[in-house]
Amino acid sequence: MSAEVLLLSATAFEQDFLAAHLGEKVEQQVAGRRWQRGRLAGREILMVEGGIGAVNTAHALTCVLQVHQPALVLQAGVGGAYPAAGLGIGDVALASEENYGDLGVRTPAGWQSAELIGIPILQQDVSYFNRFPLDPEQVARAMQILQDGSWDGGCPALRSGPFVTVQECSGLASLGEERRVRFSGLCENMEGAAAAHLCRLYRVPFLEVRGISNLVEDRRREGWDLPLASRRAQEAALALIKELL
Repeated sequence: MSAEVLLLSATAFEQDFLAAHLGEKVEQQVAGRRWQRGRLAGREILMVEGGIGAVNTAHALTCVLQVHQPALVLQAGVGGAYPAAGLGIGDVALASEENYGDLGVRTPAGWQSAELIGIPILQQDVSYFNRFPLDPEQVARAMQILQDGSWDGGCPALRSGPFVTVQECSGLASLGEERRVRFSGLCENMEGAAAAHLCRLYRVPFLEVRGISNLVEDRRREGWDLPLASRRAQEAALALIKELL
């Protein structure tokens, strides 16, 4: 079965709600990663648990895209919101672009993007360094679907904008603010830019939705709500699977 939608998440808990509703489910292990195929909301779905971080994400996605050509790659998971972005815990963010947030050069004058190195990380019709824009028409349609959707407990705040992918999470408010200003970012995560990069390489449509689990501040784990953020991301993913294609 060739999937219409590839649903990619870093961890099992970011897809367990949807996996529980997957019909005709077939599960297998590919390179140590769980793949679950089946039907959800009338669509053929392949759910892949990719692992945390850019390398795991790129590896998992490459394994899929070498043998399948889905109509959409949809990444769903949790993320930390920059306080000035106006999102709270349990709210939902939709990426308009993805950015490698810590790929570049640290100079005496401060951080500089990968463009300072001068070697693109992807060369197609244009050169890509840190920034991978998503299809604005598809993003706008996805946002309308989320705004019109049915949410358990009421509609959360919804925002669309740039996401920032890092391998060193911002556990300091000052570092988070630096990255927010640098990219006009809404939130940060550890996988999205790698997924956007691979989808651009393979020319596959890509969307990313995140439930906000925490604010990017001086690290305070007791203020996080990972279960709520995960459920919100999966509710958003389900709405998009139902209506987008």
